[in-house]
Amino acid sequence: MAGNRKIFEEAAQAAANAAWDQDWEKSITEYKRALAEFPKDANALMGLGQAYYGAGQLKPALTAYQQASEVTPSDPVLLERIGQTREQLGEGKPAADAYMASAGQYLSQQQAAHLALDRWKDAVRACPDCVQAHAKLLQYYQENGQIKEAVNECMALAHIYQDCGQIDYATQICQHALKLSPRDTGLLRTYDTLRYSEQAAAEPEASKGAPGLFESFGESVDLDFTAPEAETAEIRGSPVAIARQKALTDLAESFFEDEDSVEIAPPPAGDQVRQLSKAETDGLLGRAIDLQTRGEVDQAIDAYEQVVAAGIDQPAVHFNLGLLYQEKLRFDAAISQFERSIAYSDYALGSHFALGECHRAKGRIDEALEHFIEVLKIVDLATVERDQADDLIQLYEHLTDGYVAKGDRDQALEFTNSLVTFLSEQGWEDKVFQARQRLDTLAEEGPTLSLAEMLATSGAEDILESVALAQEYTKRSMFYAALEECYSTLRRAPTYLPTHRQLGQVLLAMGKVEEAVAKFVAIAHTYLAHGNVGRAVGMYNRVLKLAPMDTTVRAKLIDILVSHGKIEEALDHYLVLAESYYNQAQMDRAREVYQEALRLAPRGDPGRRWPVRILHKIGDIDMQRVDWKRAVGIYEQIRKVAPDDERARLTLMGLYHRLGRPELAIAEMDDLLKSHRERGRMERVFTILEDAVNERPDDIPLRTRLAQVHLDAGNVDQALLHLDKLGDLQMNAGRTEDAKATIRAIIALNPPNVDAYKQLLAQIGG
Repeated sequence: MAGNRKIFEEAAQAAANAAWDQDWEKSITEYKRALAEFPKDANALMGLGQAYYGAGQLKPALTAYQQASEVTPSDPVLLERIGQTREQLGEGKPAADAYMASAGQYLSQQQAAHLALDRWKDAVRACPDCVQAHAKLLQYYQENGQIKEAVNECMALAHIYQDCGQIDYATQICQHALKLSPRDTGLLRTYDTLRYSEQAAAEPEASKGAPGLFESFGESVDLDFTAPEAETAEIRGSPVAIARQKALTDLAESFFEDEDSVEIAPPPAGDQVRQLSKAETDGLLGRAIDLQTRGEVDQAIDAYEQVVAAGIDQPAVHFNLGLLYQEKLRFDAAISQFERSIAYSDYALGSHFALGECHRAKGRIDEALEHFIEVLKIVDLATVERDQADDLIQLYEHLTDGYVAKGDRDQALEFTNSLVTFLSEQGWEDKVFQARQRLDTLAEEGPTLSLAEMLATSGAEDILESVALAQEYTKRSMFYAALEECYSTLRRAPTYLPTHRQLGQVLLAMGKVEEAVAKFVAIAHTYLAHGNVGRAVGMYNRVLKLAPMDTTVRAKLIDILVSHGKIEEALDHYLVLAESYYNQAQMDRAREVYQEALRLAPRGDPGRRWPVRILHKIGDIDMQRVDWKRAVGIYEQIRKVAPDDERARLTLMGLYHRLGRPELAIAEMDDLLKSHRERGRMERVFTILEDAVNERPDDIPLRTRLAQVHLDAGNVDQALLHLDKLGDLQMNAGRTEDAKATIRAIIALNPPNVDAYKQLLAQIGG
């Protein structure tokens, strides 16, 4: 019998709300009530598992997860949950199997590769001897050029096979690892131990048909022992190490340059420096390079100093000499050399890094921080699209100012240490791009995130992985799993704002718009409190997309924009804010906002005619409220600042008529018509007069002007039509003399019935 959908939904919602409040017992009760109606609902089963897990009841949690997985066996998240629960229960091998199954599903569904990578890592943690997981990790790291990590997996596999007595296979794995990293001393020691072990000598037949350990784990896995391309195997060091190699290469290549291409700096005024030949220069450089590469620092310094004294001005020379000074703890001398190489793009990154190290060694934390942040900015800018670059540059400018302004030495030291450690690790460039991918995914609905924010947070890489998982849950509409992941992350790093942003995104996806807006507003307030105005503005704009009628937030945003000189954006928001009040029938408040905007308008872009636009808005409100006198004052202001504003003049004409001042109305009309005539806009003159006469057909001055322009244009038929009507109006108004003049004008045009007009003129005494 089909369950009751209404009871199910009520119970599921109550369970979810209880889980939100971490009332696990109530959540369990409500999920059971929901499942009584639909026992096979995967989401409810998963929710029940999460509730049991939250309550510390691991075995019932595992049962619920397994039941959910039976309903949706291809769901990698459920398999991951099973692995986590089994791992907590101490069931290492089954936990690893679940993690491996989860990774397989992520790959088969072509989801983010890093999710599969994380599950392989989980499998190794749960069961360190899980060969399949180590093999998958080795394959991934090798394909992605992460040589150090690939070698570590080879070592792990070699030790597993060694412990199981399969020395021959362990040796093969070590040989493969040595192709990746031939100078790894730890790897060489392991390889020597394996080659000369008594067990290896006693089992010469091991390589022939020996049962592979892979099969003992229930799955046959073949490792590819083909060495990667040479350029993939190349491991690059820190920015300083990269620049040092560049400097040595440049100096070596300079031996083959023409003599004219060698840069010789002019000697200081009054100094006499003997000009060296190309051969002498090459000899000095060759000796300096040789001494440097052999580690003879003092002699290398002496040789480079001779090169500099000879007037050789090359960034490679200054950089290498700076490194040697730094090695001898002569930091001021090193700084002087790095400051001469920093202007060259090939050496900017390494020079900034080295300068940061030198200043840090001297205790100049602010100076060190500036250079280290510049290093991170250069690295980070290389990973983003062009349209993100400006935002990122502003972020790093704020970052430098923020640390200096706070004067928090411990925080600055912690940040610089984290940065130096990160950029000194092998494979840091790959990690940079991986981090950028995750940061960009996290920033899809907000401002650009920087690597600096990641490095400033302890355990940020794990946090980013957790937030990425929350995003994945959200995409799959597994909202409470996403919320749980966010809260778990916030327990580790409660002040990491990108996690709070993701929490807001989850709430938004759940349809909890008000709660999401409140979260985003809180984030914006935090950014503002930290002095990060750009981020605060970005979050306030995000809020206003969701709640465009939120006048409080918009007013706050306007204050921020004005105080930081962003006048154009502030004026745009002023107009929207006033419009919001207008739509809510709060006319007085709308007019006040427009008046505030009007005071700011002179600071705006003249091309956007802010004063005129705002005055028209105010005038419209006064017209809506039938406040004619106030409206006249507004439109007279518009006429003053924009004499060619036709709309203002026409509105003024109408207002003057309403106020019983027709003479002012016709004067306004004459000024407007004169302006159009001077610009040759005769078509507009006819249109304005025709519209005015249609609106006030008995207005003698208007009819007179319309007849005259037709006469001036030679439009006889149209002129006769309006003159005839004009004569009637004048007669009815008792203006006989004016009527006589009009009839004479008609007779002069010699219409077909001219005799009738002559007779009329005679009758009235003309």
